Amino acid sequence: MNWLTNLIKAGSKIKERIRERATREQIKNSKWMSPCCGNTPILKSSIFNEEQLNTCPSCSKHFPFPPRDRMNHFFGKNNWEEIDTPKLHDDPLNWPNDVYKKKLAAARKATNQRCSVLVALGEREGMKITSFAINSAFIGGAISVESAEAILKACDVAIENQTPLIAWSEGGGQIMFESGLSLQGMARTVLGVNEVKKNNLPYINIYTNKCYGGISASFAGVSDIAFAEKSSMIGFAGQHIVKNQTREELPSSFQSSSELIRTGFCDGEFHRKEINDKIMTVLKILLKKNSAISAEENEITKDSQSLSKTA
Repeated sequence: MNWLTNLIKAGSKIKERIRERATREQIKNSKWMSPCCGNTPILKSSIFNEEQLNTCPSCSKHFPFPPRDRMNHFFGKNNWEEIDTPKLHDDPLNWPNDVYKKKLAAARKATNQRCSVLVALGEREGMKITSFAINSAFIGGAISVESAEAILKACDVAIENQTPLIAWSEGGGQIMFESGLSLQGMARTVLGVNEVKKNNLPYINIYTNKCYGGISASFAGVSDIAFAEKSSMIGFAGQHIVKNQTREELPSSFQSSSELIRTGFCDGEFHRKEINDKIMTVLKILLKKNSAISAEENEITKDSQSLSKTA
């Protein structure tokens, strides 16, 4: 048996192993998934259900939460409406072989969204609220010109209806396929958010895993209040890029939501099951709709009036 025979046999074994491996379609349709904690595969149904809200019951790892599911969870089913957003030219830079158009078509089919941003107007606890969420399943949640227009539409709706604005931010930043055009969206979305603030309307941003690039460096980074879902990673450049540039060992907590609370970048980190109540508590305080605070203000007013009379 010579080396050539051995090589052919080794090649046959490799081919057999490759055939044995599950395809992407099989992995997608399987009821099992790789473990996020422990060593054994876990059932998808134990994580992706209405009770767990796409979070691991063992380690509390937060998996992506599609915008429509998120709005149903925040507002309640049938208690919100999806706002139509501007529809723009699909391929402004005319990529060869329609490569970008094909990506857009696949993303739209998979998510049933026009772009990575979904805008909603709903009501919770008697309070009208405008909200928008980024879908990381739509080309990684990248912000295109159309996505930026959707965020600006959310700002307009908030101002028109005099509602608070809540953002659920995730993704890798501006989309590469639109180059400088998508980068303009960073400045434009910040200007849109500033208009909301000028109207004395609260703007709360919630970082969800993962949030990087032009998202964290624009509209997500200029909120009045910044919350994060547990185990979220937040930054501009990723850990590997920072490590390669600085040539330094990074702490294990680098860019984690818990570390950003310590440094003052985030105001709070909460589990997906409890974050809605935290948002509403803050909104009631900011909009002076909290009964306890109103009572305290009344007491202060009465005391100040009595002191004025005495004087």
